[in-house]
Amino acid sequence: MSEIKPSDSISKFTKLLNNYRSPYFGHASKQPVVSIISSFYNARRYFEETFITVMNQTLQNFEWIIADDCSTDKDAIALFETLEQRSGKIKTLRHGENRGLAAGRNTAISQAQGKYLFFIDLDDLIDATYLEKCALFLELHPEFSFVNSFTVGFQEQEYWWTNGFEKSPDFIEQNWVTTMLMYRKSDFDALGGFDERLRFYEDWVRWLKALSAGQKGWTIPEFLHCYRRTGSGLLSASVFKDTEEKRIKNQIKSSYKEKFELNPPVKPTLNLPAPYEVENLRRKVEIENNLEWSGKGKKILFLFPHFEVGGADKFNLDLIRMLAEKDYAITVAATLKSSNPWHKHFYEITPDIFHLPNYSYDINWVGILRYLIESRGIDVVFVSNSYFGYYMTPLLRAEFPEVAFVDYVHACDPGWRIDGYPRISRQFSSFFDAQMVTSGHLSDYNYQRNPHAQSPPSACYINIDSGKWIHNNTHRVKIRRQLKIDSETALILFPVRLTPQKRPELFAKIIQKLAAQSLPVKAIVLGDGMLLQSFVQLIRKLNLSNVVQILPPVSPDEMIEFYSAADILLLPSEYEGISLAIYEAMAMELTVVASDVGGQRELVVEGTGFLVEKGIGDEAEIDNYTKVLTPLIKNSDLRKQTGKAARRRVVESFSLNLMCENVEKVFEEAVKTRREKPQEKVNIQLAEELLILTSEDLMSEGGGLTHLVRERDELRAQKMAMEDSRFWKARNQWFKVKRKLGIIKN
Repeated sequence: MSEIKPSDSISKFTKLLNNYRSPYFGHASKQPVVSIISSFYNARRYFEETFITVMNQTLQNFEWIIADDCSTDKDAIALFETLEQRSGKIKTLRHGENRGLAAGRNTAISQAQGKYLFFIDLDDLIDATYLEKCALFLELHPEFSFVNSFTVGFQEQEYWWTNGFEKSPDFIEQNWVTTMLMYRKSDFDALGGFDERLRFYEDWVRWLKALSAGQKGWTIPEFLHCYRRTGSGLLSASVFKDTEEKRIKNQIKSSYKEKFELNPPVKPTLNLPAPYEVENLRRKVEIENNLEWSGKGKKILFLFPHFEVGGADKFNLDLIRMLAEKDYAITVAATLKSSNPWHKHFYEITPDIFHLPNYSYDINWVGILRYLIESRGIDVVFVSNSYFGYYMTPLLRAEFPEVAFVDYVHACDPGWRIDGYPRISRQFSSFFDAQMVTSGHLSDYNYQRNPHAQSPPSACYINIDSGKWIHNNTHRVKIRRQLKIDSETALILFPVRLTPQKRPELFAKIIQKLAAQSLPVKAIVLGDGMLLQSFVQLIRKLNLSNVVQILPPVSPDEMIEFYSAADILLLPSEYEGISLAIYEAMAMELTVVASDVGGQRELVVEGTGFLVEKGIGDEAEIDNYTKVLTPLIKNSDLRKQTGKAARRRVVESFSLNLMCENVEKVFEEAVKTRREKPQEKVNIQLAEELLILTSEDLMSEGGGLTHLVRERDELRAQKMAMEDSRFWKARNQWFKVKRKLGIIKN
């Protein structure tokens, strides 16, 4: 399981949870979806923090039943007496005597009306989407009885805990989860409540009871709840802590050992959907959750592939940040399995993020998106670089004729399904109310190849926040000192994901030719990717280790420091839309030297940088780059002059505000078109069959969507790594010897 961390630090994460205020609100129905269960005993100190995170849930159709276990603290009693007045969703109950945590939960459960139970202690914190994601999972997977997520320990002990119900066979040894999970109420009632005889480990015993009875649990691989670690817990406060804990543990293990041996729990797996089963697409998520939006802006559902380091993701990040600042409601769904290193940046803007592969197989995603559109009253669905997102669009279009659909394409990808997402966008163009692309070049390209298009897609440049991306001489001195690069040396920057698209081998050979001229030049590579290992080997092979430093990718804020230290951006790409790195470099007053591909000449005009005609990576192309770079390395005044002109160019014509305004205009036009234009009839049976075949095709390819997107690059990477290996070199030498000896001819 991948670990999708919502923040760089635990303290920052808990602060985000405490400070977040949901723009949505809603009411509990007579039949709430979830009954939240809590036991209250002098729980005053941290109650407000728990209260905030519960009331901020994106699933608002819940009741919260809190049973007071005969509190003794006057302030806590006074707080408890106000709870029903604070929210109509809260119901309070009282014990006449102190009976323990298990009894408090059981009392609350006895009054629960929800389809699902959710347990929370009154000092813990939960992510805004936790209830909703748990309920969605249980709706889609009736074979499971309970579900939780990864855990964050905070306060006196801090940790990211990634163990969960995949440890089901090992629960006899220890409790691997906290109390904060969601339980199907019918399954809970079938086995009865918590053991009121226990004052410690009552939750562990309840999970052992469930697992030994054959009930299954699942852990969502996201950090959605925070368990407060203090020294004042019941077990911690026990005078006989060590001996008491050991005695109780041994007693619990002996009680369930035989049951686990007779019916051992297995590591849980999701049931594969039946092949070609159309009912999976038609399944409706039975969660009533009609949210009301307190803001004024539109409600947008974004379908992205992932949250990785790259230009497309940076555009997505900039766009949703600016829209959120303008009071838009932002919901994001991602369709590719990924480590999602930039999830944390998106999470700072909105927690309303759904990593669809974490909850079910792709055939069930239509049901999740259907639910999200209905519950939030979505105005616009925005699809960008999401392969499966495109194939879900016809069905969603048919079901939601009042919702506007818009897509955005970043670049051609020659060799992947003809030209990648431009082709897919053309094929699905009739289902979109508006279409956007990164450049005029791509707009013309797609329009000329789409005979059914009535107008070209709107060119919406990704642009740059020139107020943030400003050269800083202090950063320049700092980074150069750290990297041991003197002030007179020209520093070339190559900040890319190391894939065949970026042609790192060509970059290395260009640097080799420059170094051979004894020019005062160094290069910094910032990035990783599938070609990293072979690139490192190539740098060594070309004897460039003293010229080229390879560093891992850095955050956007750290990128400003490296741009400040550098003089030239070198980007000899195979293809681009318009590279985000060029926008950034121009804003930072670097001289850009890049491939003349895609729409890059719409940004880099005469006097603001240099574009080189793309060749085949041979000596001729290397010479073309060195002819441009050599005078720039020798002449710092020329670099400064070009860099100043480059910054003026982006400040005057490519601001981030202008990008956001252009997108807003497209949204307005799309919504207007949707209201005025009659809904074209969608053949639902064909749309369903198309999506089923796509899902089956992806499943049969053995790697899902990620495999399709990266198939070509992986093959190229394997070939390059193989040819650069010692074995391959030895093999070539052996064949040369065999040819000389006449053993073989070819």
